[in-house]
Order: sequence, then structure tokens, then C-alpha cells
Amino acid sequence: MGAGSGLHDHRWHSLPGVSVADLILDRKGFSLTYEGECLIIRHKELTTRSLPMRRIGRIICQHGVNIDTKLIGQCQRFGIDFVVLNQRYSEHSFAIHANHLRQAQRRVAQYRISTDPELAFNLSKRLVLHKILLSIHCTRSHADKALHQTLREQWHAAANAQRLDVLRGHEGIAQRIMFSHWKQQLRPELGFVRRERRPPPDPVNAVLSLSATLTHHEAVRQCLVHGLDPWLGFYHTLTPGRQSLACDLMEPLRPALEQWVVQQFNQGHLDLRHFSTANGGCMMGKQGREIFYRLWQKNMTIIQRRLRRYARLFSRHLQQIEETPPCSQAGIF
Repeated sequence: MGAGSGLHDHRWHSLPGVSVADLILDRKGFSLTYEGECLIIRHKELTTRSLPMRRIGRIICQHGVNIDTKLIGQCQRFGIDFVVLNQRYSEHSFAIHANHLRQAQRRVAQYRISTDPELAFNLSKRLVLHKILLSIHCTRSHADKALHQTLREQWHAAANAQRLDVLRGHEGIAQRIMFSHWKQQLRPELGFVRRERRPPPDPVNAVLSLSATLTHHEAVRQCLVHGLDPWLGFYHTLTPGRQSLACDLMEPLRPALEQWVVQQFNQGHLDLRHFSTANGGCMMGKQGREIFYRLWQKNMTIIQRRLRRYARLFSRHLQQIEETPPCSQAGIF
């Protein structure tokens, strides 16, 4: 990783607040193997590197890599998450997480929530109210009384909702209000009109999707660290291919994520030069990714702390469910 190695800093990130390194491979052609409790990294154009497995927290691949199946097993042994990101279609990204805890009792309580409409609704309402409050908080620096008043109206309406579909409706209205606000904060040439994912049609949507993907993978990791099943949520319904609890835990963070993305463009860190469009989709180029990951390090520290808190509080809530009657449960948000 020294001078002349051809490996740039953005490929080897150690995130603040994390005791071990996050290894980011942002180049095609890497080959990963395991030898003697070390990760061996080979590339035909670069010097072979060896990293002790105990120093690695996550392996994040931006492009396809060749990997020895033995390494996957050792990643599980050393508690290393293996994440593969797909810029164009975020739903095609995946992760193999090291299951740090196996808390069967928590999983039973979690299943009870997911199948009990009353328990799920009560938690869902607290989540939605918390998210709308954070939306108001994210826009507090903007002297827009009408925006804040509209969001407060949706908060009160959600607080009075008695059905899940009504609650979702008010959450959706608040979300549309926020995207309309972000659109007004961005330069027109960026082409942002609305939130679109498959594939993202403009630079803002591209960065939103990548940020959400990274946050989602961290939410899954926090679920597993705290002995939770990332597939069993309470607000997001059980759907094939969707890790519902991870979606639930990251949902309140969306306003702050959106605010952070808007700031990167408004502060000039990212612009049109860092993106290209092909086949109807917008993708971030190599230089843009280098900038993004450098900026993302600081933001990820905050995200990790919040997701860790949400997962910890939800775990405690599950313990209360096991210990107390179902008639009155404390909230977590």
C-alpha cells in the first residue's frame, strides 16, 4: 500500500470509530484467497498483498472479484462481513454476514411481533413519528415555516392513525414533501425530479441509491450483531428478497441520508463530471467513487452509531416482550 504499489487509499479504508479496517476493492480483476490466517490479495497489475484476517472488519467489492470458497468460511470464523455492491441495480447487491450471536429467544419474540398486528402497528407508529420528527430536524436550518407546518400536520395525523395503511399514507406524504424540498435545494442541471431507483436516472439518485445500499448493509450487520433476524420486520412487510427489519432500522435515517447527499452536491464535492449515463441509467465514475468513499467515512461513523443504538433498543424491547404480558409494551423510538 506504499508508493508505487498502484493501490490507492480509497481501496483500503479504516473507518473512524471502527477497531478493524474496512477493505474496499474498487477495481476489476482482484483475486482473494486465504493462507495462514491472512487474506491474500492478488492482481496481475499490482504487487501481491497479505493482510491478517484479524485486522479486517468488512470486505466491500465494488466490482467482480475471484474468491476462494475457503475464504468465505474463514470470513465467518473471523467475524468478517463480505459485501458486493452493484451501482446500477442496488437490489442486486448482497452481503454474507458473519452471524456473531445466535439468540434464539430473541428470534422467537421477533417472530411474535411480525405476526401480531397490534404489536407491529404500535412499533410502526413510533417509527414513523420518529422519522417525521427527524425530517423536521434536518430542515431546521431552512427558514421555511410552511414546510415545517406541513410536516407537523403529517406528524399529528400519523399520531392519530388507527390503521397501518393510514399510517403508511401519512409517512408517504411526508416523504414526498421532503423530496420536493430537496429538489428545490439542488441545481436544475443535476436533473433530479423525483426518487427513482431502477436504474437511477441522474447523479442525485445514483448517490442516494449507493448511500442507501451501504446503510442497508450496515443495518443487516447490526441486526446480526445483536442477535436479530434481519428478515423479520414489523413495518416493512415480509417480502421475498427483502430484509425487512434492516429496512425498518434504517428508515428513520433516510432524512439525514438525503440531507447528506444534497450537501455533497451543493458544496461542490460531487458534480456532473463524476457521472456518466448509459442505457437510461446514471453511474458514478472512478473519480467520483474515490471522492464519495472519502466523504462517506465520516458520515458512516454517525450511521453506525445510530443503527447500533436502534438495534440495541429493539433487542431490549424484545426482551421485555418475553418478560412482560403483551398488553403494554414500551416503545423504542
